[in-house]
Amino acid sequence: MSSVICSHYVIKEGCEPVMQITSRDRNRIMLQSDLYGAYALGVRNVLFIQGDLPSFGTHPDATAVYDLDSPGTVALANRLRSGYDMAGDELEGTPSFFVGATFDPNDLSEKQLVHLKRKIDAGARFFQTQAVFDVSALQEFMKRIVETRVKTIVGIIPLRTPEIAEFMDTKVPGITVPTEMIDRLKKAGEGLPEEKMLEAFEHEGIQMALELIEDIKRVPGVSGIHLMGVGWTESIPVLVQEADLHPRPSRG
Repeated sequence: MSSVICSHYVIKEGCEPVMQITSRDRNRIMLQSDLYGAYALGVRNVLFIQGDLPSFGTHPDATAVYDLDSPGTVALANRLRSGYDMAGDELEGTPSFFVGATFDPNDLSEKQLVHLKRKIDAGARFFQTQAVFDVSALQEFMKRIVETRVKTIVGIIPLRTPEIAEFMDTKVPGITVPTEMIDRLKKAGEGLPEEKMLEAFEHEGIQMALELIEDIKRVPGVSGIHLMGVGWTESIPVLVQEADLHPRPSRG
């Protein structure tokens, strides 16, 4: 479903969405159109992602657009806030968004750091990360960007089964699942009848996610957690409750 429409329904339920827009599928004309529509519906937070090549997904024959890169889409949103569109035409109003972008904390290359700083220079005010399974890599990355003082929300995907963990490790770009996590899931189901395995896998997946959350809370520079229930949305309220994420913790 359209991110704009999803965000509209989130607002109707009394919550504040962070709308995600993928530049892979839109040229600058469509990006501006979506932003105008989102603002009219009350959306104020936008996260721009570039998106993986269609060949990695379920529609490998789809044509990617990639008119603007990630820093370009961030700059576009901030351009609208100035009261002008990308063609230089004056707008009737100034759609003002709290603009965010993404980074992969598993990639410690200089290229990744340069790209992140380009997004900050373009006007990104917060970041959400790719799913984190290795906290040590996150700690090292956060040390390298500490001077930027950007707000960082760290991604967490609870692992439901060993097969899902292995799929993410081998098939999803930017995600590496440590072997010990996959082994923990496998061990949780050892010796159990088939009808009991999923329950055991889920219990272990929740425990690993809770451990990650607690470790991530202690990493300097982290401002929040982004729970992603990929294929397992039922895990989200459990994690929120068990990790004491609601009510929202005070930051002093």
